[in-house]
Amino acid sequence: MSVSKKIDHIKESQTTAMTSLSMKLKSEGKDIVNLSAGEPDFPTPRNIKDAAIKAIRDNFTKYTQVEGTTELREAVAEKFRRENGMEVDLPNILISSGGKQSIFNALQAICNPGDEVIIPSPYWVSYPEMVKLVDAIPVILRTREDKGFTFSVEDVASVLSKKTKAMIINTPSNPTGSMLDEATLRGISSLSDQHNFYIISDEVYEKIIYDGHKHFSIGSIPDIRDRVITTSSVSKAYSMTGWRIGFMAASEVIIKNATKIQSQTTSNPSSISQAAALEAIRGPQVEIEKMRLAFQRRRDIMLNKLSRIEGLVTMKPSGAFYLFPSIRKFLGKKHDTGELKSSLDVAQYLLTKGRVALVPGGAFGSDDHIRISYACSDRELVEAADRISNALGNLR
Repeated sequence: MSVSKKIDHIKESQTTAMTSLSMKLKSEGKDIVNLSAGEPDFPTPRNIKDAAIKAIRDNFTKYTQVEGTTELREAVAEKFRRENGMEVDLPNILISSGGKQSIFNALQAICNPGDEVIIPSPYWVSYPEMVKLVDAIPVILRTREDKGFTFSVEDVASVLSKKTKAMIINTPSNPTGSMLDEATLRGISSLSDQHNFYIISDEVYEKIIYDGHKHFSIGSIPDIRDRVITTSSVSKAYSMTGWRIGFMAASEVIIKNATKIQSQTTSNPSSISQAAALEAIRGPQVEIEKMRLAFQRRRDIMLNKLSRIEGLVTMKPSGAFYLFPSIRKFLGKKHDTGELKSSLDVAQYLLTKGRVALVPGGAFGSDDHIRISYACSDRELVEAADRISNALGNLR
């Protein structure tokens, strides 16, 4: 029996693959420091967990509306108006089972076979694969490290074509932590207006920003409001990765289409998780700021440690909780059992010899880099940096 040929062209997520491998090695008794996972190590705040427990005790365990409960959708709309300056109401909001589903729903709702979707590189590993899954074509916009992994309006214009249906932007970025400034986002909005393409703005790291940088939502620009699909979730800022609640703000037409898709795939998100997300958004935000400050401290610890490794070049990120150091000077070097020819080789070498799990940059569209998550304890970060330094120092 034959199976889907489409799936032959889809790659497995290397972030989840490296995390799974790290967990497997740990279960076998191996001493591994895991810097591959894109999730905070903090527990979900107590008030959020209590809200979920109350929902269970109150028997809030049945189906909800496909698009999410009215109360949570109102809270999300209120959040977008208050924090992002976006003009949205209840019909503009869809709650889904995670930010990833929100993005996939958006692509399903707007794309036809052969449409092109612009994706700046380095990119989150799932963007190109999701575009392929909806029979569209990913068009990769290369960015440069010496420009902070950002891009100009002219760069975007250079890859536009008559087939351009959408562009995905992610600010702050996974994997680089770079941010797009308001002027650039307004320039992209003008291009969208002139050339009639959608913008999917993934803003999942909007609350994890450092050094006084300010987040700007492109969906707040009135002239292109109906062309912007803004997605986010409670996963990163509230340490709720396993709760699987994401949300989307878009025009009523897109929300109706995305809701129709969701009704035939996952139906509504977990009722209990929705109750928890409601408390996350409307409840106290003190713990969220504590986590942000901890991430900033951890970023600085890792930058300080990695800067001492000769040949490893690391940009200072403005947001998220990742470093994306260049390993270009280590490619071609040899170790006891082989030669480092790619970022995958470097990641595997650091896992087997250094006992540190991280993600090869090739998964993000840049084989000259590796991604390091600093969403773990200060002690683990110091230990991991020392192990990386020792392992790279043994190359010849």
